[in-house]
Amino acid sequence: MSRLSAASHPQVAIREDLYVKPPGRSVADRIVSRLELEPASSHLVVGGVGSGKTTQLLMIRKLLRATEDVRVSFVDVSERHDLSKLQAGVLLVLAGLTLGALLKASNDKAVKRARERFTNWAHGWFEEVEDFDVEDFNIDDEPPDDWEGERRRVVRHSGVLVPPAPPLRWDIKEKSEQLDVLRQAATGNYPHIVFLFDSLDRLTQVSPFAELIEQDLRAIRAAGIGVVTVGPLQTMYTTGRPLAERFDHFYHQSAVDVEKSQPGHRFLVQVVRRRVEEDLLSDAGVRRTVELSGGVLRDLISLARAAGEEAYTEGASQVRKRHVDKAGDAFGRTLMLGLDKEELSVLQRARTGGQFVPTSDKDLALLVTRRVLEYANGRSRYVVHPTIRSLLKQLE
Repeated sequence: MSRLSAASHPQVAIREDLYVKPPGRSVADRIVSRLELEPASSHLVVGGVGSGKTTQLLMIRKLLRATEDVRVSFVDVSERHDLSKLQAGVLLVLAGLTLGALLKASNDKAVKRARERFTNWAHGWFEEVEDFDVEDFNIDDEPPDDWEGERRRVVRHSGVLVPPAPPLRWDIKEKSEQLDVLRQAATGNYPHIVFLFDSLDRLTQVSPFAELIEQDLRAIRAAGIGVVTVGPLQTMYTTGRPLAERFDHFYHQSAVDVEKSQPGHRFLVQVVRRRVEEDLLSDAGVRRTVELSGGVLRDLISLARAAGEEAYTEGASQVRKRHVDKAGDAFGRTLMLGLDKEELSVLQRARTGGQFVPTSDKDLALLVTRRVLEYANGRSRYVVHPTIRSLLKQLE
């Protein structure tokens, strides 16, 4: 059962040799090839929840470690920062702290100062300032008698030309300059630096991610550092699409099409078999688990585990198809919770006629929550999650 924990970190699966290489060239293979050619390039990986994005980042780290002149660092943003309070500068600070840790033995004054600055930016610092700020009174008022500062007013005249990309904020620019100091100091041991940022696909709003792209991504790349990050699914559609175009390369990590792809079906069978022996889970049970998962790796593991629990409570010595069906029914009923009439109508159209065009926030929510699955085999195909098809038919 420990091998069937969907909540365990993908690193555990890789370490315990439970990882199965997907058919064809994986996202990790493609990104590594491009990073070997362009170490300072930027890459965005987008896909549904549980599609294996984190696993691909970890495989990128594993593959790049074999390249002597590349230093790759995996950073789980959610473990270091509250995603609900994400803002520009967070990725820069995380990159600076990570790079500074590589240079902790350096006695260079510029490096030591840069490391201290990033520590201050990360955790806060105290600074003595004037008790009275000129900005605290109106420009037409006289300053207090005890004001010893010089009264000034800054006027900014806007130019006629508008740059295609807004300038970096002064605080972001300052962090970028200090990151470049660390980057230059690391060149001797690590000619190329690559950061892998995970967890950003959990953002429910696109605006914080857009701010990171606008500021942090540009600043990190200005220091000659490569970036691979996962992003929210919304960047594939409507107003979020221009954000994906800010990266050098874009990848869609979709679910595995178990209905149209025989290699995909065999791959998922291997994933289950790597974790569960035949005497515990029958072949028919494996096939049914693959079918009901819809090709979503996390759902595949969850269903196999739930089927095992069903068999255990029944006192059976082997997990069979009927146990998988029970697990799938419970899984589907959970997915159906909270749906309104409009969403049910969309799902019914997708189920009966394959009609689904993601244009509204509600449509995107159906994709994000996996009620609708998208398969990208050269051309997108949308299907309702297999565990809720029979439930939708009953409602109809």
